[in-house]
Amino acid sequence: MRLVWQIIWKTVVVAVALVLGSLVASQAGWSGAELVVNAPLMGIGEGVITGTIAAVSMIVSVGLTLLVRRIAKRALWLMLPILLYSVVVPGVWNGFASDFDATRFEAMKHRFANAYALEHMSARGRFRTCGDEQIELTDDAKAVCARVSDVGPGEPIPGSEHRCGLFGMSSCFNTAPKKRGIL
Repeated sequence: MRLVWQIIWKTVVVAVALVLGSLVASQAGWSGAELVVNAPLMGIGEGVITGTIAAVSMIVSVGLTLLVRRIAKRALWLMLPILLYSVVVPGVWNGFASDFDATRFEAMKHRFANAYALEHMSARGRFRTCGDEQIELTDDAKAVCARVSDVGPGEPIPGSEHRCGLFGMSSCFNTAPKKRGIL
């Protein structure tokens, strides 16, 4: 009977550690990649917060792995590939594809965006979403895109960092001459 209870509680602990570990590993991958990719665009406060989230997530993920190692070493053969997948795909890949903007990620996932979603995105996420042909925009979202991208000649287009210039490392500018009214 003792062996049965031991198998049951260890299975429950490993299952909970696997689920929590994959969620935390995904967050560690997302925040760590955001810290690496967006470091030039982040302020000091945002960088510290993102770094703290990445560090805490990584510590919790490693702690859960060590717990599983202590009670059920063979379960690591299942857990480690799942955690690695969680770091890379839902973490780094989805974060990079969505410009580390959770609202843009949801718009990409559902292939739909409205004005409310666009207004709650970062400037870069909004810039990318307005130009994304795979995301259907509502009429009010199209109006937001038109309003945001309507800048004067020589002014940077909000959110266009890392999309123009040499190696894509500078902002896009409106190079069209200013429209003249009819006299």
